[in-house]
Amino acid sequence: MPLEPAAAAQLVAENMRRSGFPLPAPSDVAYAWARPLNLPARGSPMLYTGALYQLMPYAVSLLEYTSRLEGTAVSSLALKVSRYFTQLAAIAIRPDERLKAYVERVLRSIVRLLERSGIKVAYPYEDDLYSGALLYDLGLDELFAEQAKKVYKALKARGAQEVITVDPHTTHMLRSIYPKYVDGFDLTVRSYLEVLSVSPSQAGKGEVVIHDPCLYARWENVVEQPRRLLEGAGYQVLEPRRSRRMTYCCGGPIEGIAPKMAKKIARVRLAELSERSKHIVTLCPICYVNLWGAAEGEKVSDIALLLAGEEG
Repeated sequence: MPLEPAAAAQLVAENMRRSGFPLPAPSDVAYAWARPLNLPARGSPMLYTGALYQLMPYAVSLLEYTSRLEGTAVSSLALKVSRYFTQLAAIAIRPDERLKAYVERVLRSIVRLLERSGIKVAYPYEDDLYSGALLYDLGLDELFAEQAKKVYKALKARGAQEVITVDPHTTHMLRSIYPKYVDGFDLTVRSYLEVLSVSPSQAGKGEVVIHDPCLYARWENVVEQPRRLLEGAGYQVLEPRRSRRMTYCCGGPIEGIAPKMAKKIARVRLAELSERSKHIVTLCPICYVNLWGAAEGEKVSDIALLLAGEEG
């Protein structure tokens, strides 16, 4: 449902105060996927997800739910008083189960890939708090600063000195934004794509086209690493017309306030990618969800599953 940015910010702030997440989700949404892995809860390097992958199934369901309410008396009243809307949504929203299973596979694959590279990580479980990325994007500076300090304190209390992240938004927040808001910030932050070493595999797994997420490509210089990893895993990596630092948006950042425009942008990007290959590789959960949701015959895969040999 299209929302004014101010209304979206109000809803996000209300959800953060209620649950610690920017949208309605259960309290264990960030760490439920990791329970079977029995990772140590303290130590370094610390795997930190920031809950972005885990929130995507709820984001998709929330967008579907608000679209159904659009224009009704219920939605008009609820949006005027955001706390009622968040309470209503918390009761009604159920995650997209297919997507929930998919993102949990991605996260477990990342752990296995790190282990294959000789990197044994700790994991903070209930302290795998939301990074605050959307708060920063919406200009909720006071709330973001509070969240950044909370995340930093929690990770340090768990013994983290080095943090390994799993997506571009969380990487960008911790590595480039948190130091501006957290006095004495001293964590070393790297994306898992920067620390993996994949044993060379036999070529012949096929052609893929890579979609660079904006934050990795333009801010964090995570560009060549995913290409080397895919090639090492046996894939031939093709480039779209707009790639690397000149990559093009997936449409995701505006889906909550302009879903029709977001879908249009996603289709433009899919057309560009499909010129090179019908098999598209994403490095970001937001990119995955938006391109997958708009796909019409294209196959969209998260890079972690390809590198782990769990999807081809």
